[in-house]
Amino acid sequence: MIEKKHIIIFILFFTLIMGVSNTARSVYVYPQDTYATFEYDDNVTRERLKENYQHSMIWRLYTGFGIKEIIPINGLDTRAEYNLGMRDVNTTNDEDYISHRTTLSARTEFKTGTSVSLEGIFKVWNSQSDLYNFYDNSFSALINQSLGLKTITSLSYVAEQKWFQSYKPEIQARNFYYHQFGLDLDHNIAEAFGITLGYVYQFSVYNRSPIDFKAGRPIVLEGVQQDRQNVVTLGFKVIPLNNTSVSLMNQIVFYNSNSRVFNFNGNRIKIVILSKPIEKLFLDLTYRIVAYEIGAYQTPTMGYELGETRTDDQSGIRISANYKISDQISLQFGYEHIENTVFLTKEFYKGNIYNTGLKIKF
Repeated sequence: MIEKKHIIIFILFFTLIMGVSNTARSVYVYPQDTYATFEYDDNVTRERLKENYQHSMIWRLYTGFGIKEIIPINGLDTRAEYNLGMRDVNTTNDEDYISHRTTLSARTEFKTGTSVSLEGIFKVWNSQSDLYNFYDNSFSALINQSLGLKTITSLSYVAEQKWFQSYKPEIQARNFYYHQFGLDLDHNIAEAFGITLGYVYQFSVYNRSPIDFKAGRPIVLEGVQQDRQNVVTLGFKVIPLNNTSVSLMNQIVFYNSNSRVFNFNGNRIKIVILSKPIEKLFLDLTYRIVAYEIGAYQTPTMGYELGETRTDDQSGIRISANYKISDQISLQFGYEHIENTVFLTKEFYKGNIYNTGLKIKF
């Protein structure tokens, strides 16, 4: 159930924005695209053992509205948007949620080929399970600079803070904040071939103590866990046909932490194929594989595990199709196979998701 304070926050925000809108003639309210989908998931609770799998039908709804030009300055594009997301699983209430997302953004361009974008996001996530009740604040700044007709450089900064609503120590330990700096370069070598180079540095702090290992056993150290991540990106984009593009993105990850269980190096590869075989049909195929060399201590017979901790490091394949019925309505179909592993060889969970839905564009 949505708490009253969340409703009050939204009402105050909406009242403020509407008050600003009345002072500017160019301000107008617009609806967001609406998605309504049904899914079938053969492992909705992400169990490790197949005999414990729970299959379920799931429905999702995403909608919202936005307000454009809330600051009436020529050359400055400003927006305020609200998005509502709902998920209902018919076999378990723990996987249900309602999410609220408020976004404030501003963007401007200069004659020098420079563009500057700022964005602030506040999210509230309410679930039947304490594991997914959280608040999330983030701020991002992006500067793009064109270097001729073929090259674009980007400098970015992102800060995010996430904290959970439950006061249980094991859930409070998941609270974190981070600062991230990035530099990217995109260059078109030819009309049908482009290359991307990138670097990201991220510093994260978690609300938990670091862990070390002695004599094969974990011990808790003083202080808080601090992680430093360096990611180097190399990507290519090829357009073999007028209606098809192929992108390959490889990321080399160096992750260093004062908690040894989170020390690792790894590699992430993503291949994306986009195609439009006929006028109204759009296809998207994405393949992603993740391989990490974990630095945690492992005994000869058993690897150290983080209990039932879930990770976002997923390998798998996703296929989606979008058929345009009209300018405003399209049908969507999709399939996704995901695999999460802990310490490379130890299986954590697998799952298959099938979905179909309707998108209404305003």
